[in-house]
Amino acid sequence: MRVGIIGGGITGLALTHALARRGVDSILFETADEVGGVIRTARHDGRVVELGPQRTRLAPPVRRLVDELELRGEILEARSGARLFIWARGRLRTVPHRPRGLLTGDLLSPAGRARAALEPFTRGIRPRESVARYFCRKAGREAYERLFGPLVSATFGSDPETMPAAHVLPMMLGPLGVKRSLLAAARRWQPAGSPPAFTFQAGMATLPLAIARRHASRIRVAAPVRELRRSGRRFEIGHGGPRPDSATVDHVAITTPASAAADLVRTIEPGAADRLAGLRYHRVAVVPLEVERAPDGFGFQVALGESWRTRGVTWNASLFGRDGLCTAYLGGGLDPDVSAWDAGRLERTAADEYEAIHATAATPIRTARPQLPAFDGSWAAMDGLELPPGITLAAGYTGRLGISSRIVEAESVAERLAARA
Repeated sequence: MRVGIIGGGITGLALTHALARRGVDSILFETADEVGGVIRTARHDGRVVELGPQRTRLAPPVRRLVDELELRGEILEARSGARLFIWARGRLRTVPHRPRGLLTGDLLSPAGRARAALEPFTRGIRPRESVARYFCRKAGREAYERLFGPLVSATFGSDPETMPAAHVLPMMLGPLGVKRSLLAAARRWQPAGSPPAFTFQAGMATLPLAIARRHASRIRVAAPVRELRRSGRRFEIGHGGPRPDSATVDHVAITTPASAAADLVRTIEPGAADRLAGLRYHRVAVVPLEVERAPDGFGFQVALGESWRTRGVTWNASLFGRDGLCTAYLGGGLDPDVSAWDAGRLERTAADEYEAIHATAATPIRTARPQLPAFDGSWAAMDGLELPPGITLAAGYTGRLGISSRIVEAESVAERLAARA
């Protein structure tokens, strides 16, 4: 078997590696000049600046890949005990590690704490309710606006009011052991056992670039796929670039965003293409900042209903020792108008709001605008979606977001394909 992989983000790269480990031949095509997708690292005055994901966790699938690529010595773990904060009611408030902290800390008002204490007596996910409605019903409006809403929005870059609970919450809460009660699951959770957050000394792009170096003979960059067509029981992948050509493969794994996937399969399965084309995405503005100082911790998210356009900030300076660097996030599903702003306005807003919140100077470095699946009502189009045998979709919109989850899905796809080889 030979597998054609379209898309050189972390899913496609991890799939290339997983297939190679299983002895399955593959060839990957990436439109851009470099692999990595939304994982992008730059340099500013000799310092590492992340323009996409700032970190991931050293969960077992990530650890295995890191070790196989001999990258363990390049890991930079987050400072132990770092806390996450929420901006609410005029100041930063600590996100509790334990349920007791939610019911006794200062994140919620006395009335909000009393309402949240009733959560174990509420029912689980209901059909047709939104993620926002679920958390409001379970723990109260205040707990939703000051804790659950900001955390969900930070994870998905979307608006919980538009996200179907039945679709989103099982993949979000299932790994945390949530069955009916959020607080009951939180009591069982052991923070000390959670894999540490980390980046690499040279930035998150270290991971995709290492895979690309290891499997250079299997990867074509600057090779946009122009056509995907059947060739008997096989498929022809026609691509452009400096050396336009085509490749014949037995199976195709498409790891691109949904709109690009729709274009690829349109001549083969137009009905599926129409569904994929309808999936909505949001753009999140990522604005690295040069700052005079940053508080200790992971960073903060902004409670819903606050007037800031900034949705959150990662304190890279304190978290990873990236001296003088933080990263602000704007836009997404909670503030879609920001997607129309030019870079100058985004950067001024991020810097001005950082200065107002932290009472310290901030200078914007540059702006990136990664695109994230909305996971909103348009995702109903995925229900019952069927593609012809020989084509597999594997991307952020087919499973959970996050580097670890993308690696897990790539391993799963590789296992299935190797069983057929």
